[in-house]
Amino acid sequence: MSSQPAETPQRPVSTFDPEIFWAIHKQKIVAGALVLVVALLGAGIFYIFKSIKTQQAEAAYAAADSVEGWEKVIREFSNSVAAGNSYLRLGEKFREDGKLAQSDTAYETFTREFPQHPLLVAGYMGLATNAEAENHPEKALDAYKNLVQQFGNSYLAPMALFHQARLTAAKGNLKEAQQLFVSVVQRYPESIFSSEAGRRAGQIADALAQKNPDKNTDISPSATASPQP
Repeated sequence: MSSQPAETPQRPVSTFDPEIFWAIHKQKIVAGALVLVVALLGAGIFYIFKSIKTQQAEAAYAAADSVEGWEKVIREFSNSVAAGNSYLRLGEKFREDGKLAQSDTAYETFTREFPQHPLLVAGYMGLATNAEAENHPEKALDAYKNLVQQFGNSYLAPMALFHQARLTAAKGNLKEAQQLFVSVVQRYPESIFSSEAGRRAGQIADALAQKNPDKNTDISPSATASPQP
């Protein structure tokens, strides 16, 4: 019985011909390429234009030094960071001039129109400060509390928590105020408000001890001590 070598399987012959493919789909390929080029050019032009507008807005803001100047920045560059900065400057300027209603309007517009602004927390602090100036301590207290809750890691959080504690003490809620002052020390030991918060927490502890000599005020000296430099 003779053996025959096994036949080697043949590879299928490729039927792809680039010339034929190009001839058939040339128009589609060219059209697609043109669309891509137009899209890239459009995106490039958009970002270039946006960059130019940003630079113009920043220059206009840097040159502004009055209510009229900041209002002009807002009109001409309404959606820019510079416009948001201008609202903050207006709020501050109006408060300095005693125009608290106008200051509130500027801060409220800023917080509503620029929720992603890097200085958003300053708008809420402005509203809280105005509420105190307008003799609305409850409104101010709520504003400080909300600021701490929403922007607990911001540069203004220690100030807001300190003022929350201060207004709470003014209401006569000494125990709660004491705890809030201690929170300033514990949460923000490097803050410029930490030392004063510790001192006030200690004062409240002494006052509570005098009122209730037989009760522990639940605060240790270490909690109210000023942070070591």
